[in-house]
Amino acid sequence: METAVQLAVIGLLLTALWWGVQPAAIFVVRLRDGLPQPVKGTVTPAFLDAVREVCQQCGVQAGTVKGLARGRRISLAFSRRLPPEARQRLRNWWAISGWPAPAPRR
Repeated sequence: METAVQLAVIGLLLTALWWGVQPAAIFVVRLRDGLPQPVKGTVTPAFLDAVREVCQQCGVQAGTVKGLARGRRISLAFSRRLPPEARQRLRNWWAISGWPAPAPRR
C-alpha cells in the first residue's frame, strides 16, 4: 500500500513538472460547429478566417489551435481533431502571415 502511495505522489510530481515546462500559450482559438472563436489572447481576423476556411474545407467542426511562445517565435499546436492536412495548411499560412511572440517580461 505504501508503495502505491509513493508511486502516485511521484506520478503527480512528474505531471506537474511536465506541465510546468510547457511553453506558454500566447493565444487559444476553439473551433465549435465550424466557427473559430478566440478564447485566450488576441488574434487577427485574417487568422480566424484562415482557420475557418481550412477547417471548412477539411470538414473539421471542432478542435483547438494554440499559439505557443518559443523564444521570439510563435509556433502552432493543434488538438487531435485537426487532421494533418489542416495542420499543415495552417502552418503554411502562419509562416507567411503570422506574427512574432511578444518580448518576455523581465
